[in-house]
Amino acid sequence: MNANSLLTRYRVAGLLLCLSFTLARADTPEEADPPDRAARLSLFQGDVSLQPAGQEEWANAVVNRPLTTGDKLWTDEGARAEVQVGPATVRLGSNTGFSFLNLDENTIQMRVTAGVLSVRVRALGDHDHMEIDTPNLALSILRPGNYRVEVNAAGDATVVKVSDGEAEATGGSQDVVVHNQQVATFRGTDRLAADFGTLGAPDAFDSWGFERDRLEQRAAASPSAQYVSADVTGYEDLDANGTWSSDPEYGYVWAPTVVAVDWSPYRYGRWVWVAPWGWTWIDDAPWGFAPFHYGRWARVDDRWCWVPGPRHVRAVYAPALVAWVGTPNFSVSITAGGDAGVAWFPLGPREVYVPARRYSPRYVERVNVTNTVIVNKTYITNVYNNNVTNIQYRNRGVPGAVTAVSRTTFTSAESVGRHTVRIDEREIARGRATAAAPQIQPARQSMLGVNDAARRNVRVPPEVVRDRQVVTKRAPPPSAAHFVRNSGQPAIGREGAARPRSTENQPDTNAAARHDRPAVRDEVPAVRNEANARDEGNRRDRPSGRIQPGGNDAAVRGAEVARDQRSQQPQAQPQPQLHSDRPPRNDRPPVQVDRTERRQNQPEQSIQREQQARGQQQLQREQQVQREQQAQREQQAQREQQSRQDLQRQRTASAPPREQARAPTQPAAIPRAERRDQPEPGKRGNQKKPDNQDPPQQPK
Repeated sequence: MNANSLLTRYRVAGLLLCLSFTLARADTPEEADPPDRAARLSLFQGDVSLQPAGQEEWANAVVNRPLTTGDKLWTDEGARAEVQVGPATVRLGSNTGFSFLNLDENTIQMRVTAGVLSVRVRALGDHDHMEIDTPNLALSILRPGNYRVEVNAAGDATVVKVSDGEAEATGGSQDVVVHNQQVATFRGTDRLAADFGTLGAPDAFDSWGFERDRLEQRAAASPSAQYVSADVTGYEDLDANGTWSSDPEYGYVWAPTVVAVDWSPYRYGRWVWVAPWGWTWIDDAPWGFAPFHYGRWARVDDRWCWVPGPRHVRAVYAPALVAWVGTPNFSVSITAGGDAGVAWFPLGPREVYVPARRYSPRYVERVNVTNTVIVNKTYITNVYNNNVTNIQYRNRGVPGAVTAVSRTTFTSAESVGRHTVRIDEREIARGRATAAAPQIQPARQSMLGVNDAARRNVRVPPEVVRDRQVVTKRAPPPSAAHFVRNSGQPAIGREGAARPRSTENQPDTNAAARHDRPAVRDEVPAVRNEANARDEGNRRDRPSGRIQPGGNDAAVRGAEVARDQRSQQPQAQPQPQLHSDRPPRNDRPPVQVDRTERRQNQPEQSIQREQQARGQQQLQREQQVQREQQAQREQQAQREQQSRQDLQRQRTASAPPREQARAPTQPAAIPRAERRDQPEPGKRGNQKKPDNQDPPQQPK
C-alpha cells in the first residue's frame, strides 16, 4: 500500500468520523450545566500535592491548574499555596488539608481538615455564600474582609481571626458571631466552648499574605482592570507580563512580552481532563490562565494579541477556547508508528465556542457572549446544533497557528511544546475544522493532570487528615464520581452527571442561610436519614441556641420518663452534619461521628435514654425561662407598688391640717349675752324683732 492510498483512507475515515459525531451529538440528551467559575492554583512554594475529584491517587500540583468541587490540596511541611476563586483569594500554610465542597457562580464552600488558611474577600454579593468548614464548626463569611482559620492536629479546636470583616461560627447547634479585630478559639465538637481575645502580632505566614495583598491592590488600579472584567480570574498577572494597545477593529488588546520564537496560543502547556468540562488546557506561563479560559486571540500587526470579552458582564469560565481539526487527516504514521494525531488552533473574535458535552442553550449563549462580541445570538445556536457548515475561522490560515501532537501525547498529559508534530500547510487547508472537541477517552495521566515521570516523590497527607469529617451549614452537592475503568477505558461523563444545574432554581438563601441549621448531605446512607426522620416533627421551628463568650455549658442529663410522656416533650435541635467525601470505614474508627451515625450502633434502649435526656434538658431550660419571667413580673409589681406608696406620701405631706381647712367656714364667736336671744340651730323659738319692724296688728 503506497502513501497516497493510505492518505485517502485516512481522509475517508475522517469524514465518517465527523458525520457520526454530528449525528450522535444531535441525539445526545442535555446534561446539567457546568459551573460558571473555576478556581485557579495561582502560586505555590514547596511540596504541594493534588487529588482530583473522584480519584484515589495523588499527584504533584502544577500552576494554573483549574480547581472545582471535590478537588483536594495538601501543602507539606514548609510549603505554601495560593488559590484564586472569584472575588476571594485563599492562601494555605504548611501541613494544611484543603478541598472544595462546593464551587459555583454563587457558592464557595471550602473544607479545612488541618493546618492554617487565610481568606481575603474583596466583594460579597447579596446572592453569594462563602463558607469555611472545619472538624468542629462551619464559618460563614458575612462581610468582605480578611480572615484566618487554624485547625489543630487533633481536629477538636478551631481558631478564627478576623482582622477586617465579620463571620459567624456554627457548631453544636450554636451560633457565634466573631466581629472585627477579634480572635475566637472554639473547642469541643458536640458542645462548643468559645474564648475571645484580641489580635496579636503577625507571623511569617501573615507577612507573606500582606505582600500578596499589596500586589493585588496594585493590580486593581492597573490598566488591565480598566479593560478586563473583574470576574476574569488571573487578570492580575497581565500587566507584569505584557502590554496593552488599541486596535481599530477589536479595541484594547493585550500582547505578551516574552515568548518563544515559534510561540502561538495553546502550544506550550498540556491537556488534562477536568470534570465536568472535559478536556482542559493548562498553560506553562505564569500568566497563562486568563488569556486561555476567557476572551479570544487574534493576529494583530504580526503578533498574537489577546482580545478580552465585554468588561461590564460577568465572565463565564471555559476549559479551552479552541477549534479542532479533523484528527484522522493528520496522521503521524511516518514518525509514530501509525498513531493518529490531534490538532487545534485558537478561536478568533466573534467565533463560537462549542462545549464538549451537550449543555443547555442558555449556558452555550452565556459562555460565548461574556467572552467575545457576538451580535446575532441565533448564530450561536445554529453553530452549536451543527446547522452551519464551512465556517471560515480566521486563525486557521495564520502560519504557525495550528498545533498538532500524537494522541498519546494528548492523553498522557505530556508537554505539548516538546512533542509537536509538523504538518504541511496544504494538509491543514484541506482538513475539516470544527468547534466541537474530539471524543477521546482520557487516560489515567490525563485525569491526574501530570505524566508518570512527574508523579515521583508525591507528598501524601496523613490518612486521619485526609478522611477527617467536617461540620457543614449548607449541604454540598455529591462528590465527583470515582475513576472507573470499563474494558480498559475510564467512564466519561460520570464525573459531572450528579452536578446541579447551577443555582438558578434555588431560593435566595444568603440572609436566611446564616441562621439555618446545618443540613444533612444527600449521599449519607438511607438508614441515617430514616433515623433523622423519627424526630423530624419535633425538630422543626426550634430556635437556634446561642453561646456566650467564655461559656462552657455542660449537657444536663435527666432521669428516664415514660414513653408516652416523651412524645409530649420538646426535642433538642439536630446537630450539624459532619461531612466527609468518603463513607466511614469499619476497620478505622472515624475521628468525628455525628449523633445520627451513633444511633445506628446503639441499642433501642440507649436511643430512648438519649432522647429522654435531651427532652428533660430542654424542659429544664424552659422551666428556667419561666422562673426568670415570673421573677421579672414580681419585681415589676413591687416597683409599681412602691411607686404608688411614694406618691401617696407626697400628697399627704403637701396637704394642710383638717381643722385649719374648715376654719374659714365656721361662724364668728357670739357673746354669751347675745347667745341667749338666739335659738339653737334647727329649732323655732322667740326671736328678737329688728328695731325697724312694727309688731303685728291684733285683730279686733
